[in-house]
Amino acid sequence: MTIPDFFLIGAPKCGTTSLAAWLSQHPQVFMCNPKEPFFFCTDIAAQRAARSWNEYLRLFDGAAGTRAVGEASTSYLRSRAAVPAILERLPCARFVVCLRNPVDMVASVHGQMVRGVREDERDLAAALALEPARRRGERLPPGTQEPADLVYSETCALGSQLARLYDNVDRERVHLVFMDDLRTDPRQAWIDLQAFLDVDDDGRTAFGTENARAVPRSAMASRVLRGLQRAKNRVMPGRSLGIGAAMGRALERPPTAEETAMPPALQAALLRRFAAEIDTLERLTGRDLSAWRKATA
Repeated sequence: MTIPDFFLIGAPKCGTTSLAAWLSQHPQVFMCNPKEPFFFCTDIAAQRAARSWNEYLRLFDGAAGTRAVGEASTSYLRSRAAVPAILERLPCARFVVCLRNPVDMVASVHGQMVRGVREDERDLAAALALEPARRRGERLPPGTQEPADLVYSETCALGSQLARLYDNVDRERVHLVFMDDLRTDPRQAWIDLQAFLDVDDDGRTAFGTENARAVPRSAMASRVLRGLQRAKNRVMPGRSLGIGAAMGRALERPPTAEETAMPPALQAALLRRFAAEIDTLERLTGRDLSAWRKATA
């Protein structure tokens, strides 16, 4: 059996879906399907694509002959169990981490949860105010599988998460991709990632965006579709028919400017909330992140 040798471990809404799509199209790279098997994050409730190690390895059938074999479960970075579990099975594993300004990330993650009808509080400030109750298991949307998914300030604590990763993995086995670079110079970011994975440059010059922000046209219809998808996953875990994704896109629309705008007071509050996380990221990466500390509203 072919085993994975690299993991795109997060963070969510930081460009991971785009990177995984580009990697899956590289002739020397194999990415498993589904994109996120969630096999190693046993401390986070998720719909896992495999129940055993042998089932997990079968997700990589067809990888023979490729030079890099990977998967992209974005919960692994915030999970306390995932990286140690990966290293126990695969001690030479490499890790790719996507990073983003946590202030922008928290709005995008909240938007993604609204989009998936996993968050019933559409106002970001109100959702953040619910975090203490949700840590206690209160004020959760119906059908919530993992309450921690709704504690956005912890999901977006990228400095603490990267520090924990570096406590477990030598830095030369970790490659960082900043979302800022994916926007300003995706070609160079792609060249650097290919070099880290020891694959040839495929010459890619088109860098489309995957999983762009969207909002449901009808919360009720989206909730019904999500219920049907959960039922399908219980019967056929790890298989994608493509029908649900197509229906999901039909039930969505791009957000309006008003829906994505962040009030100045909220932005200032989030800058204070994530100041220590940004400081930690700056120290760990050696990158000047002063632009992240400035209000844009």
